[in-house]
This record gives sequence, C-alpha cells and structure tokens, in this order.
Amino acid sequence: MTGEEDINKIESMEEEKPATLAPDAKGRASNSNNNDESFKKLVNASVVIVLVALIFIALFSFFFSMQEAIFALFNPRYQALMQAVFSLMVVVMGVYMIKMFLGK
Repeated sequence: MTGEEDINKIESMEEEKPATLAPDAKGRASNSNNNDESFKKLVNASVVIVLVALIFIALFSFFFSMQEAIFALFNPRYQALMQAVFSLMVVVMGVYMIKMFLGK
C-alpha cells in the first residue's frame, strides 16, 4: 500500500503546481516573475523621472544664483559681459550633453 500512497502523493503534488510556467501564445513564460520585473522597471523609471526633475530644479536654482553672484562680484560695466559668457557656457554644455545622449 505504501507504493500506491507514494504514487498518489506524487500525482497530487503535480496537480498542485501552478500552471504559470506554461508558455503563452507567443512562447513566453507567463509567471509572477514577469510581473515582479515589470513592477521593478516601473519603480526604477519613476525614480529616474523624479531625479531628473530634481536635477532640473537644481539647475535653474544654480543659474539664477550665478546671475546674482555675477551682480555681486563684478563691476556694473562688466556684469552684462559676464552674464553673456555664463549663458554661452550653459548653452554650449547643454548642446554637448544633448549630442552625447542622442549619439548613442
């Protein structure tokens, strides 16, 4: 009898296994790991979006603080020149970074 009981246990264990590992119509395994990975990707994308927003806020804050520093540090007749140089540097760095990211 113990042999029959073992066979029944094995059969019942096979029936209890989830069928989530069976491939779907496109041949992919549809299991809970896919949901976990897609959730992790969504969380990572959300974190990146928040960080980029914070970087832009810090960039604008830096730009206006630098404008105030130019007013405080330079003679009034050189302030316009220094603001132009600083703005030109910001534009050049922005164009360089856009080319760097779009080039990939």
